[in-house]
Amino acid sequence: MVAVGETRSPFVSRSKADFRVLRESLGLSQAWVARRLKVSRATVVAWEDPNVFYPPRREAWELLEGLWALADARARSIVDMALSAARVARERGVEPAPLLLSYWRSKAQWSRVHDGHGGDWLAENPAVRMAADRLAVLGVPCSTVFAEDRP
Repeated sequence: MVAVGETRSPFVSRSKADFRVLRESLGLSQAWVARRLKVSRATVVAWEDPNVFYPPRREAWELLEGLWALADARARSIVDMALSAARVARERGVEPAPLLLSYWRSKAQWSRVHDGHGGDWLAENPAVRMAADRLAVLGVPCSTVFAEDRP
């Protein structure tokens, strides 16, 4: 369990490949990471290039691991809710209907619906991908749908 404010990564080695996998798993571009950390895109490219001895700096790891921890916590919440709903359905003798997971098309759309509340845009879609993978392994049917704007 990750405590509030604590970061955790699925990787223990913190290799250049680990960094790239983590960045891509979160759906972040090299340019976005560079802007966020106030470095050039070429710097991020070097962090991920196995032929260049220039490892990602600590702040870069903290950024990605922090976002991953948020997504992981959200995914765990989704999985817990889905497992509870599936259990109730099965107790009633019904096979659970597929859980529909909302996938956001843009930050603007997510912001209109959440009005600054309800999580972190950057972690939401990765959380949905994580939850869908975990639910598939657990045999709980799910599907992703594009989220709809609601007033």
